[in-house]
Amino acid sequence: MVCRNCLSEVPPGPTCARCGLPLEANPIGGEPAMVLAGAERAGSMPLSFGQRAQLIVECLPLPFFVLALVFTLTILDDITGAPPPLGLPLFLGFVIFVVGWAALNRMRDLASGVALVREDVLQRSWRSGGSRGLHPFKGKFQQLGTMRLTAKAWGQGQNGARYRVYYSPASKIVWSLERIR
Repeated sequence: MVCRNCLSEVPPGPTCARCGLPLEANPIGGEPAMVLAGAERAGSMPLSFGQRAQLIVECLPLPFFVLALVFTLTILDDITGAPPPLGLPLFLGFVIFVVGWAALNRMRDLASGVALVREDVLQRSWRSGGSRGLHPFKGKFQQLGTMRLTAKAWGQGQNGARYRVYYSPASKIVWSLERIR
C-alpha cells in the first residue's frame, strides 16, 4: 500500500506504519484511494520548476561543508604548517550530519515530484525571531503540526482559518494556502 500522506510504501493495515495516519482503502479491491491520472495523484499536484529549484538550492550546503571537511583534513595542514585543531573536523562533521539530514529530506520530496494537498486549520503563524534568512516564516497547523511557510503562503495565511494546504511532507514546507469558504 502507498500512504496518501507520506507517499511511503507500507504494509496493509488501518494506519501508516511510518506517519501514523489512517490508510484509506479503495472500495474496489482494498488498495489505497490513490488514482494515478498522468503524473498526478489524488491529493497531490506536481512540483513547479521554481519549487524544484528551491529544493535543489537548499541541498547545496551539503557539498560545501563536505568540501570544507576534505580541505581541512588534506590541505589545511600544508598551508598552516600544523594539523587542524581536533574541534574543527568534529564541528564540520556535526554540520555535515545536520545539513545532510535536511538535504536528504529535500531529495525525498524531489524524488516524489509532487506536493501533497490536505485541508487543515492554520492555528498560528509567525515570523521566526526577527530572522531575515532563508526560513523566516513558520505556521502551526491543527493536523500537520509546525511547518515552514514560503513567503507566498505567509501572505495568504490568516490564523484560525481553514485552508487547502499545498506542502512537501519530508521538508515540511508549505508552498501555498487556498482558503476554504
